[in-house]
Amino acid sequence: MTDQQKGNVQHVCIYQCHPQADDPWYDLYEEIDADELDDYENTKDIVRGFMGTLEPKQYGDPSIKSSRKHDFDTESTQSTLNTLSTFNLDDDTSEDSAEEDEAEEDNGDEETEGDSEDEETFSDVSDPLVDGYVEAPNSVDCFLLFVEYRWESDRYESENRLMVVQLPLREDVFIPGEEGEGDEDAEELFSQLQDAFDDNLKKSVLYPYQEIPELEDDSSEEGTDETDETSEDDNSDEERLGVAYLYQGNGQAQYWYKYLGLQEEEHKDEILANQRIEVIKQLQDDDTDVEDLDDPFKEIDSLEDVDLDDLPDGIDQYWESGVVVEIGNVKIQGLTVGDVLGQDAIEFYESEETDEVFTVVRGQEPSFRPVGQGTYHQTGDEEDNDEAIDIPIFPELSEYKDLSQLIND
Repeated sequence: MTDQQKGNVQHVCIYQCHPQADDPWYDLYEEIDADELDDYENTKDIVRGFMGTLEPKQYGDPSIKSSRKHDFDTESTQSTLNTLSTFNLDDDTSEDSAEEDEAEEDNGDEETEGDSEDEETFSDVSDPLVDGYVEAPNSVDCFLLFVEYRWESDRYESENRLMVVQLPLREDVFIPGEEGEGDEDAEELFSQLQDAFDDNLKKSVLYPYQEIPELEDDSSEEGTDETDETSEDDNSDEERLGVAYLYQGNGQAQYWYKYLGLQEEEHKDEILANQRIEVIKQLQDDDTDVEDLDDPFKEIDSLEDVDLDDLPDGIDQYWESGVVVEIGNVKIQGLTVGDVLGQDAIEFYESEETDEVFTVVRGQEPSFRPVGQGTYHQTGDEEDNDEAIDIPIFPELSEYKDLSQLIND
């Protein structure tokens, strides 16, 4: 069973931001209401492409550094995002509604300018967020795209959401608002999107977000009921509305979550790296007594004597943090602090005669692949039926040196 999902664009608001200017500034470039979106067909197509890229990302997977959940620091920001994500929730933008609006206009029942001039617009609500972005330290010149959309899924009720996308400027191509470019034209901006911006999305925000668990076999009603019950538990309103879901494809920039008033969400690898940096800073201080330094790693002076039942206090919080082992001219990646200390996946031996250290990586049959590309995708006969094929080196290799040779040497 395949979960059918789609997004219907409700509102588009795009800002031109220049926080790197001598006098930082931003400007509302274009705001497109739901009833005007049919005049911007390519804009809708491009925005739907963003949705298709961002919605499937695994924001809860601890192994993926680029997609993370961030808790709110302030209720005011959460309230603002909630307002933007539901701005048109009560509006009926269907064809029937449009016909009713036309009928009202024919009857002279349209609103006067005085009736609507005090109404809060979408951009009125989003302006403070953009102002925060421009003022955030180290933020970069860009377009900020705010999109309210309705996400529909076979498995859950439809839900209004907000997507914020950072679109980096490139001065070698079309930049709206520059002298000689003529009138600002949102349609022209989006039609040149592939040339005007980097090919891949770098930073985005989704709020709220509903994680879709993998579909199970629903051949029986009992199985379907069990899946739905689990889904509701995993997607409680308190959990979903209490966090924003951020994607940063080119590293974690603090400004991208701080301008939204979100808390930092460190990855387990970053926790270890930051701890080591702090230790280095303390060692550079002449007043620091090494003996008083709070560093659980300095307690480990022999891998042969590591007692997993009596580890230094505090080292457990780094157990799953990644480690790169460099020995000779070889780097070994994919290991953790726990792998090194537990010595299940990798072991280290020292030669008393030569003082050389030998590294033994334990596992099953090894595989050898080219650097940079381990698989080849071959298109199948049916649509959307691509097959990933491994690209092996030494396909006939099956015998290796005997381990006793290492010990004897």
